[in-house]
Amino acid sequence: MFSRIKSHFTLNNGVLIVALLITMSWVWGTVGAIQQNFMLQQQVDGLGQQIAYQELENQTLTFENQYFQSNEYLEVSARDHLSLANPGEKLLILPPETAHDSAPAAATQTPINKRSNFQQWLYFLFGDKS
Repeated sequence: MFSRIKSHFTLNNGVLIVALLITMSWVWGTVGAIQQNFMLQQQVDGLGQQIAYQELENQTLTFENQYFQSNEYLEVSARDHLSLANPGEKLLILPPETAHDSAPAAATQTPINKRSNFQQWLYFLFGDKS
């Protein structure tokens, strides 16, 4: 039995096993490097998205800042806070709507005429001939 195992331990088989171990370690290192590169690329993409978002937010804030410094904003703000109007304009102040104001509107609705299914089909086919 020992002679049978000893016949497999030749120099060629030893070199083949060492080559296989070197190849396996090289493949293992390559797979590890690919995985690490993939994870780093995901981080780069995420940071790129954050940078794009921040640039868009900065641009929006710049536009808002320009709007707040404009004469248009000053006019709108004066109209809202000081109740001012341009010459020739009239300001109409309405009272706030209350629950009592909306109740009569609901009472004035016309009642819905309920028809049976057969009457609805007759109306659909022949129109309203009453």
